[in-house]
Amino acid sequence: MTRIQLVCTDLDGVLLTSAGGLSPDTRAALADARAAGLQVMVATGRPTRDALDWALEAGIQGLIACSNGAVMWDTRAGRVLFDHCFTAGQVEQVFAWAGRSVRGAVLGIDTEHELVLQPGFADLVPDCWPHEVSADLVGRVTRDNRVVKVLVAHPELSAPQLADAFGGGTVAGVRATFSTMHFLEISPEHANKGEALRWAAAHRRVPLAATAAVGDMPNDIPMLRKAGLPAAVANAHPEVKAAARILLPSNDDDGVASLIHGILLRRTIG
Repeated sequence: MTRIQLVCTDLDGVLLTSAGGLSPDTRAALADARAAGLQVMVATGRPTRDALDWALEAGIQGLIACSNGAVMWDTRAGRVLFDHCFTAGQVEQVFAWAGRSVRGAVLGIDTEHELVLQPGFADLVPDCWPHEVSADLVGRVTRDNRVVKVLVAHPELSAPQLADAFGGGTVAGVRATFSTMHFLEISPEHANKGEALRWAAAHRRVPLAATAAVGDMPNDIPMLRKAGLPAAVANAHPEVKAAARILLPSNDDDGVASLIHGILLRRTIG
């Protein structure tokens, strides 16, 4: 097997426990990876502000792909390396689809600088991220505050049902996925965790064959398909397990830590 040089991991349900924190074993594994020169990056559906606040608190340094890969941050440099944004026309078309096809839906926008949700959205989503509330989402979009993701929640429809309603080709140049059963996530078509991993590997001069990726939900599948070693935690969605080559312990049983230690052990004996 090719020596793994870069591990790309999802955050919620994968690197973090169900309580939302890093376990002592996972913290130790991340420290061991840093000491051994094994690169670890995070790819999350979380909006940029929330992901960066978490990284600062957890002491995570390096690359973080936020908003399902729409925004790539380098926390060491303290700046955005790239982002993928909607055009104004695409935002209008997604809003029009929601109003026409999923009446009763509540929307949100994840922009370059803020997360803004319509009234009632947070009531449909447990443990909702920090956000602003506004009924006028269009008014929050400016040339300096572009949209990187549109969120769609519904009081009766789950994320998979909303994904079926959205379908393929509903709006040109965008795609839909989900990282929770509570809402749909619509992004520019090139904003996905697979493209984020591909870009990060090239940026770090690491062959894709020398990367590993760990996920638990359908929004992680693009990065598993790109990685040399695709892995899923035991608590993963069935579609993610099907896309993985190896199955790790659950997030509450330190699945990512076990992968890191396995990679480091193979380096030692290989």
